[in-house]
Amino acid sequence: MADNPLLAPIARLLHQHPGGLSEYALMKQLEFDGLALDDEPDVTSELLLFRKHFLIMNALYRLEPVLYEEGFELSISALHIQIHPLEPLIASEQQALAKSNPLREYYLDWREFEKSSSQYVRQLLNGFWRRYCGDSRIEQAWQTLGIAPGTEPEAVRRAYRRLAARHHPDRGGDVEQFRRVREAYELLMA
Repeated sequence: MADNPLLAPIARLLHQHPGGLSEYALMKQLEFDGLALDDEPDVTSELLLFRKHFLIMNALYRLEPVLYEEGFELSISALHIQIHPLEPLIASEQQALAKSNPLREYYLDWREFEKSSSQYVRQLLNGFWRRYCGDSRIEQAWQTLGIAPGTEPEAVRRAYRRLAARHHPDRGGDVEQFRRVREAYELLMA
């Protein structure tokens, strides 16, 4: 497993903030402390954010057993990350905690970080939006713009610009069709 440079700084910050903090606050504090989390040239902002998120989550899940040995439990969510003193648990509760956690397994698999690319992150985001909005709205957006699902953002922009120019009301186009094109573009680029 690759060495994550955020392990020690995150452990320190967790102890310094016993009330907990959000993932965003943790990210900003790491950057404030001088850790360069965005020093990769030629990567999209989406990929950069994914890599920051992955490094933080990987560090948190790797710290979990270390903190447990120190007598702490680690609560992990994007909105609140906090360490708590361990409470005495009965055996069945300890077994429940030891069960497989797919999210933990994902973030501890360094190959997920290594295979991250702009296209990979775009597919993850598209999958999220499909589940969030329902497949039908996303599918309709791809069809409205006349492009294949998973198309690169730059190609989505080109398709949008072409259709927006054709349907723009100031150029004699259809107002409703222009609105549908704009909404499709906004949904796919969100």
